[in-house]
Amino acid sequence: MATSTPQGAPGTPITAIRSALLSRSAPSIPPASQLYEPLVKGVLRHRLYKIFLHSGLCCWALVALWMTWSTGGMFGMGVKESFLLPFKPSTLAFTLATFLAGALPVVVLRKTHLVAAPTPATSPSKILSGALQKRSTTHALFTYLASSFALLLLHILITGAYQSNVPANARLTIFVKSRKHPYYLNGHLIYMLLSQVVLAFACLLRCVLLDRFAVRWAHTLTARKEERLQSFGLARVVTVGLTTIVYTLLVTVAHLAVFALARSVALPLLYQVPFVHRILRPFTAHFLRGAWTVTLIGRHWSLISRAFYLALTTVGVWEFAESAFDAIVAEPISVAQQTADPGLTLVSGITSTDGYLKHFAYAELRDFSSDDSSAASARRTALFGDQKYNPSMWSTLARETLLTLGHDYQLLLRKGKPALPASAPAAAPPKPQVPLPAPATPLIRTKVYKPAQTSPLHAALDTFASDGPLAAAVSETAEVGASHIPELFRSVMPTSPQAKAEAAVESVKKAEENVVALVNQTRSKWRESVRNGLTAFLPRGVVQSAGQVRSWWTRERVHKVAETSLPNRYMDALAAEVLCRLTCASLTEDRYGVVQRDIPKIIEALLSFLSALEEYQAELNAAYTLPPPDKLKELSPKELAEKETLALEAARAGEVLSVVSDAIKDGIVQIVRTFGDKLAAFKFPPRIAKKLQGFVDYN
Repeated sequence: MATSTPQGAPGTPITAIRSALLSRSAPSIPPASQLYEPLVKGVLRHRLYKIFLHSGLCCWALVALWMTWSTGGMFGMGVKESFLLPFKPSTLAFTLATFLAGALPVVVLRKTHLVAAPTPATSPSKILSGALQKRSTTHALFTYLASSFALLLLHILITGAYQSNVPANARLTIFVKSRKHPYYLNGHLIYMLLSQVVLAFACLLRCVLLDRFAVRWAHTLTARKEERLQSFGLARVVTVGLTTIVYTLLVTVAHLAVFALARSVALPLLYQVPFVHRILRPFTAHFLRGAWTVTLIGRHWSLISRAFYLALTTVGVWEFAESAFDAIVAEPISVAQQTADPGLTLVSGITSTDGYLKHFAYAELRDFSSDDSSAASARRTALFGDQKYNPSMWSTLARETLLTLGHDYQLLLRKGKPALPASAPAAAPPKPQVPLPAPATPLIRTKVYKPAQTSPLHAALDTFASDGPLAAAVSETAEVGASHIPELFRSVMPTSPQAKAEAAVESVKKAEENVVALVNQTRSKWRESVRNGLTAFLPRGVVQSAGQVRSWWTRERVHKVAETSLPNRYMDALAAEVLCRLTCASLTEDRYGVVQRDIPKIIEALLSFLSALEEYQAELNAAYTLPPPDKLKELSPKELAEKETLALEAARAGEVLSVVSDAIKDGIVQIVRTFGDKLAAFKFPPRIAKKLQGFVDYN
């Protein structure tokens, strides 16, 4: 049946009925890599230019000082020339070269291997052994060596350009000017090269022991917008200058000892090696002739002072660049105010997987939670009442912060030791096989087609190359017969090939363990015999000094154990402060009571962390507190010194623990004062309630 429509009427399109009641899933909070991290990295990029500026000024001052000294000083070249010399094109060119050779490689090295937490090590030996397993140590070694050699080359160029009256034997050429021995190496150049090599290794050792790749967060807790430490000031310049002078003096003394051993011991021993002396003689034979090594110090004092000033310049450039880097990279960053929603930006920032950037987010979030302005109160109200994202901003903030504190709380309970590996789940019991109701038809596993006829020669080769039909039949019969033997008698049967392989693997493992134990035992015996021999040969004072050095090198520091237990203590303190301040602000700014349901969980987490810190502090006080004065008189001077050292280290460990404990105590006190009797509406476990009651009674 057909219907007709008017030909002049337009067709009406059929569309779905639109409704505003459709359920749309709320978006999640943008990750930190999209919202927060690009803003912080932009600020850090500008701060890197600031580090370059400070390092360039240091290089400019050192180069101007070197050139003024090379040309005779201020009185030798005139007052006017001495003031114009730092601004000459040659001075600026050498300044740029010094910056590129000395400061820039060190800054790039520090930026590449920057870490937020220190290395978990409790003694200098463990710090060094852990550093040798890192790739950053190898990169640092090559960077220091390349930079020291580049600065030596610049020193040679500056000396050749500004010191025309230098004697020929004092110029740092590769070979000495001799017609009889044209390939003799220049001893002055070798001394300077060895000085720079020793300096590079010494600075690497200092960098490793100080753990300079870790950020120094010490001043971030007390820093405010009006009280931030200046990264470039007179105090920093004086500190860097004194450190440079003292460390260069120590390295110069060590270099003299190394040079003396190399000339008096190492080089003569190399000449005793067959075929080696033939290679060394055309280049180094003149080093064996001449005065005794000790007398060379007085004869070549100008060379020693020249190497010292070059080392002083090298250490000064490195130390000032690293000091400026340490101060600038730890300054707080404020980027959330530049965005449309500062609360969303900061909540996204604390979800970052980079601990360095996450620390900045918590530091800025602390200022966000403590600001008393009306605009900041409106932003916090928007954060508490957020319904745009799933999970909401407050849920994400509370969850991420509690997870951060919980991870470090577990690390504190383990005293910095790694977590034990999770045990493998127990294997599920095998399901019982239900017999089939009827016997199944056996499958035919042989070829159903007639095999192709093979040649007699091929059959003969197969017979010799593999088991023949008779052997296969015997093997099959044996397997079938073995399947009918009762389980009681199978234990006396020969083992299967798999069991033999497992037994062979076990025997090999036992043999390897025996070999390792034998090697360790032999090594310990060898060390003990060498130690006994040296003890019998060396004077008693030297042996005691060596024992003290070995004890200092391997002994675990009490405060280092505490630092290993709380590697992220500054971020934990910021996180606790943020939670407590936002909880206090929620009493008047949380319109929907979103924060109220999380208050028991927050207080329980903070007080549990505080209890663990107080227990640790009690252990330190019980173990390392100095005895009464009457008992101290009974101790020997050595025991008294050890007791005082341990007490000092325990006090430093207490300072480490107080970073987090003080922040938690202040936060709990603020919550108690803000909520008062309203805390009675929440339920807490008995242990937490008892701990919280102490704060209530105190206030």
